[in-house]
Amino acid sequence: MGFPTPQEMSNNQNRNYPNCIMLTCADMATSVDFYTNKLGFTMDEAWPSMEKPMWASLSLDRQVIMLGIAMDPDPSFCPDDPAALELQQEMVDEFRAGKAGVGASFYINVEDVDGFFAAFNEKGGTARTEPKSQFYGLREFMACDPDGYRLQIYSNIQMTECQSCGMPLTEAKPGDMYCNYCTDDDGKLQSYESILEGTISGYFMGMQNMERAEAEVAAKEHLAKMPAWKCHE
Repeated sequence: MGFPTPQEMSNNQNRNYPNCIMLTCADMATSVDFYTNKLGFTMDEAWPSMEKPMWASLSLDRQVIMLGIAMDPDPSFCPDDPAALELQQEMVDEFRAGKAGVGASFYINVEDVDGFFAAFNEKGGTARTEPKSQFYGLREFMACDPDGYRLQIYSNIQMTECQSCGMPLTEAKPGDMYCNYCTDDDGKLQSYESILEGTISGYFMGMQNMERAEAEVAAKEHLAKMPAWKCHE
């Protein structure tokens, strides 16, 4: 793995980015080319040099990905700390023995995911999926970097209906999934039982003039079709 100097690490942390991840890579030149020339990241810092980095910090709209080359650790970076040296070696050995990034996906926010997707393809990038609007308020596509790390490139989108009850979302902000009836004072989704009772009494009994027993059946059937409750048992 690559090792930045304490000053470089301090500079990076002082930027106060909302997130920062560190990825180990097999070939720095290939990875740096992918993130800068295909995804549009800017290389802000590098060690030991910008021309031949073993570690680099790259940013895109205040999101940071650090890259470090997979290398046997130098004892000088862990003086008088054999446990740290052993851990660094273990991490490198594990990386070399298996596929990088299995079980992990990293989300990168962009303003216009469709425009970003088009530019990514024009620059020679190969996406694993097409942009798709998801029920959880994101429009996204997946790309994999040279080491196989999965990157979900996304933009927040404005939903047209509540993903809990199906009511129109006329004043929703991008990323909002639920209507005011389905959320509490903190904006969190209420329990299934609360939503069910409101659907029974407020909609099917109050607005559709159903009897209680009929309304209960209709409400359960209705909520079973909603993304928020499809997996509810």
